[in-house]
Amino acid sequence: MIGTLLVSVVAAIGLNLFPRYDGIVIELLGEQTLDPVVHASGNTLRVAFNQPVYREETRSLPIWLDGLSVDSSGFTAEFSSLVTSADWALNGDSTAMIVFARAGEEILLPPVSWQAPPPAPDTTLWSDSLVFAALERGEGSPWLADFDCIVVDPGHGGRDPGAVGANGSQEKDRTLEISLMVRDLLRIRLPELRIVLTRTSDEYVSLGARTRMANRNRADLFVSIHCNAAENRSAGGFETYFLSRARTDDARAVQMLENNVLELDDVSTVSEDPLSFLLADMAQSIFQNQSSYLAGAIQSNFTQLFPGRRSRGVKRAGFYVLRGAYMPAVLVEVGFISNPEEEQLLKSLDFRFKAAQAIVESIVEYAEREN
Repeated sequence: MIGTLLVSVVAAIGLNLFPRYDGIVIELLGEQTLDPVVHASGNTLRVAFNQPVYREETRSLPIWLDGLSVDSSGFTAEFSSLVTSADWALNGDSTAMIVFARAGEEILLPPVSWQAPPPAPDTTLWSDSLVFAALERGEGSPWLADFDCIVVDPGHGGRDPGAVGANGSQEKDRTLEISLMVRDLLRIRLPELRIVLTRTSDEYVSLGARTRMANRNRADLFVSIHCNAAENRSAGGFETYFLSRARTDDARAVQMLENNVLELDDVSTVSEDPLSFLLADMAQSIFQNQSSYLAGAIQSNFTQLFPGRRSRGVKRAGFYVLRGAYMPAVLVEVGFISNPEEEQLLKSLDFRFKAAQAIVESIVEYAEREN
């Protein structure tokens, strides 16, 4: 079902279709820099370029498309009523563009016939192509069959202090202290698991390197620990996020705050690799239920251990540090370091220990549910 580029024309753009169970991906590959002008009206999407677009003629279009035409200056897609939204992105050098049209409801078809048991996977090395194949089928990453590794991510570190409290407390210190406690408590509660920290000292680790570490270790969970901040010094409470589009102004503000560190890496929030963009978007869709379950468990346990504090609930936002994780992932904001009262709480060993307990108890509940 994957389209291929059959023609090669100087200064031309090839258009490929990648139908999926939850929508369709339109890939455009150029021989020079693309400069798209995108216009959407209803279910019609027009993308204009300064180059012609070519595609292989096919007998029929997938159910997500009612029409598709190409011409000397771009292409026009008429999406079916099954499609409810569309996003697009360019790669790092702007020679490739991906449009992802999402369906309101997934369409999962049963197998046509019994094909015998599948061969045992080779787990010695999980390449991007194997992950892509699993996610494209609507399955999880291949290594998730065995719940045996968790990556805990202390937010910020090194030259990135994170948020700074009114009395000088730095987020990077509090997140590391809590994360080390989470690791130690997990080793007691779940001794059979391998616990990996993205950092164990005051060192700088880029956002991309954190999720690459989780993927390299074939983690079954990725938990990123942070302290919140707001211009309003009275803002307080705890909240937990999973990866999706931010739906509230507060969520967008927190997303912007945590993604600001990208400036230190001199990278864009748009993936430079179209395959990585696809993998991240697939993982976001497939693991959303598991991630939201863990986020809810964390909020519930925080509420039990801190009955006098405000639960700000489970939220969703597009955190860069979660986007590249090919496993269920959450980001926990344990408190507002910008709130003088909560800044003092974060300095308290008792508070940090209880926060670690809440996170660990939630992971234990999640592990029991998965097993």
